[in-house]
Amino acid sequence: MSTEIELKLRASPTQARRLQAHPALSGNKPQKYRLLNTYYDTPEMDLRQRGIALRLRRKGWAVWLMTVKCAASGAAGLAQRSEWEAPTQPGVFDFGLITDAGLREFLESCHPRLQPVFSTDFTRTAWVLERSGSLVELALDRGKINAIAVAGGAAPVSKPLCELELELLEGASPDALFELAIALATDLHLHPEMASKAERGYALADQDLAKPVKAFASPVNKGMSPVDAFRSIALSCLMQLQGNEAGAIAGKNPEYVHQARVAIRRLRSAFRLFSPVLGVRFVEVYSPRWREMAGGLGSARDWDVFLMETLAPLEEAFPGDPDLAVLRARGEATKARAQASAGITLKQKEYSQLLLAFSAALFRVEPPTIAARHKSSVLSLRKFAARRLQKRAEMIEGLVSQHARMNAERRHELRIAFKKLRYALEFFAPILPRKRLMAYQASLASIQDLLGTLNDQVTASRLIKEVHPKGEPDPLTRGWIAGRTQLLVMALSEELRGFLSNKKPWQ
Repeated sequence: MSTEIELKLRASPTQARRLQAHPALSGNKPQKYRLLNTYYDTPEMDLRQRGIALRLRRKGWAVWLMTVKCAASGAAGLAQRSEWEAPTQPGVFDFGLITDAGLREFLESCHPRLQPVFSTDFTRTAWVLERSGSLVELALDRGKINAIAVAGGAAPVSKPLCELELELLEGASPDALFELAIALATDLHLHPEMASKAERGYALADQDLAKPVKAFASPVNKGMSPVDAFRSIALSCLMQLQGNEAGAIAGKNPEYVHQARVAIRRLRSAFRLFSPVLGVRFVEVYSPRWREMAGGLGSARDWDVFLMETLAPLEEAFPGDPDLAVLRARGEATKARAQASAGITLKQKEYSQLLLAFSAALFRVEPPTIAARHKSSVLSLRKFAARRLQKRAEMIEGLVSQHARMNAERRHELRIAFKKLRYALEFFAPILPRKRLMAYQASLASIQDLLGTLNDQVTASRLIKEVHPKGEPDPLTRGWIAGRTQLLVMALSEELRGFLSNKKPWQ
């Protein structure tokens, strides 16, 4: 078994042509050969469900290889996965080379039902380069991905393939990959590609756009240092963000933009949560850049919530109201513009560069000297988590004591404080007592829902002012929003009392 460390960059045919004249390749003669790969799975897609890719590859005209790859970890185009590869013959699967006994047994059980699902057919132009003491293969792959028709299935379809693959041949650190990728991406405006050829082949076979990607379960464990925990959480956030790129750019479903914003919001929350163990310079450089990127995704989600949850009930209660009709028309138009703007943001060169630069910095981040003096960086993750969660809980308790006198702005502060606590609990969930955590989170979720709906009422008033021809909500809309707000404030008081009586799961 070997561990494959590679980084992919998406390219257009024009960018691919420009690549060959790039200074990084000067004086290096490439190898060029054709690769024909067929990927196999069971009719129930058992391998796909476990994140396993199985292929037979013909290299050139005579060499056949069988390859098994397991699920990758990483983001911003970087993938680190276990890989087994050995010579074979057409149609022959020999799983004896798999050193993982459980994986070998699983593949052998699937063997009788294996069938071709899709293929890739491309020409690879490969250069071997030395960067920062490491050996890197830069491969330009151009060809197509083909879904294979099965009995009773849809007709086969194809999709062009054009990408760069940077693989670490010698060396343990991905620094050399990022260094080369950043140089190429900056000059040629390339974008990191998270999906493997296998993942894109499966998507093509499904003939469907991937569903919006929600936040992944926290990857931390009690053996991690606080810095390692931050790194794993940040990479998880990037994977969620990139998983929603295509849908957000397509612009047909606002949920993709919403989930992309959630990913950035969670990442920024992780910055604040782990700030005592992160280098000051690292935080100063990247936290503002992610804040700016979140702003670039615009207000598409705000308009979507307003149209569905505030305006729709009003329209149902008062059908034919002319003011509501104006709000609907102008709101839909503004939402469409915001959605398009979000998609444009994710196509910008600055976004591609931020993904690569931030990911590279993540693998180098170390505790700062000042954190070591405060001993935060040498705490166990459990003790670090307890301290940070307690600080967030105390902040909430201070705000709740003022709840009876709160205006909309102060309730917004309370909502943000609860959101920070929620994200922190989700990040540290694997190292907290599960039963107590679930009860605490359930109470917290109810409060967050109420605070979120209250915030939606404030947002609705603001959005109406932006598009209403009179500049203000009409009396009907004002009364509706005011009535809902009063009911929600009353319900919130009761929920807050219950929440404060809960036992904290980190104590």
